[in-house]
Amino acid sequence: MSGLAMTMVLAMAGPASAGAQAIAPVYALACDGADAYSRQARGIAVIVVHAGDIVCERYADGIEPDEVWEIASGVKSFAGVMAAAAVQDGLLSLDERAADTLTEWQDDPARAAITIRQLLNQSSGLALPRESSRLPGYQAAIRTRARTRPGEAFAYGPRHFQAFGELLRRKLAAAGLDATPAHYLGRRVLAPLGIDVRNWASLDGMPVLSEGASISPRDWARFGHFVLHDSDAGVRARVDPATLAALFEPSGANPAYGLGWWLPHPRHAGYRGSRGVGRFLDTLEAGEDFPELHVAAGAGGQRLYLFPELDLVVVRMTRGVDQDPATRSRAWSDRRFIEHLLVPQAVTP
Repeated sequence: MSGLAMTMVLAMAGPASAGAQAIAPVYALACDGADAYSRQARGIAVIVVHAGDIVCERYADGIEPDEVWEIASGVKSFAGVMAAAAVQDGLLSLDERAADTLTEWQDDPARAAITIRQLLNQSSGLALPRESSRLPGYQAAIRTRARTRPGEAFAYGPRHFQAFGELLRRKLAAAGLDATPAHYLGRRVLAPLGIDVRNWASLDGMPVLSEGASISPRDWARFGHFVLHDSDAGVRARVDPATLAALFEPSGANPAYGLGWWLPHPRHAGYRGSRGVGRFLDTLEAGEDFPELHVAAGAGGQRLYLFPELDLVVVRMTRGVDQDPATRSRAWSDRRFIEHLLVPQAVTP
């Protein structure tokens, strides 16, 4: 497997830019270099999946493939998939008013206008109280007042996702379905795929949707492959294809963020000035012909990278900030990891 990973060459599915003479970039997959860089920043696992096959799998000494690790804010990527399942089940639509379900918001003009899409792209306008660093439960989240108008500004924080959790909980209860959003995701998506998410943090008996669950590197890679390819199943798709695609549509408030996923790519207009890129992810020093990239990112350098144009899923994991606080160090660089992993190759016209 090591030799395969070092010699595999990846080409994008088609020309990356307009013009009849455009040539798609080609990359060599250099797993050893990426793993070596990851270990320098306290990484313990790197997995690369191409077209559904594991072509690279590296673990630090003493780490087993089925061990689970806390992925922090990587959990946010689950919320969009919950929404895609709920759309397919007729429970909600992305652009419906959250106040139709969160009726406490109906008498507040600012919160009454918030849509589900805006909760998931973190542009709802809900304020994050500066005096409190405590993670809010669902009820605390829906009591949060609006600071800005919906869609006006991107504000990274847990309250959007916790409010979505309460909305989905009420939808599920009204339909006589699962007791919690986590149970719903498990039944609809994770369990049928054999994906095991453990140690999901909870507040007031409800799962936290912004952070705090654990998963093995292989299962996180399996989840990434599902996100890339579920729409290929046609009528057998597990979740709504249009909603799944919407997870990776930049918002007006932040062109580097979709619905629970980072979109750190210079082809998105306004990307380089986006709030969050640089704080959470490096700015990619790449041209617009670099492959499209979607990222689920958690503190401690927990990463799930999706390269749809290369049919590539990449997982990089550490022990997480709770077990290894040193992983909070800024020594980690997404840009440098990707530069080690994908090495551009000369292409002759």
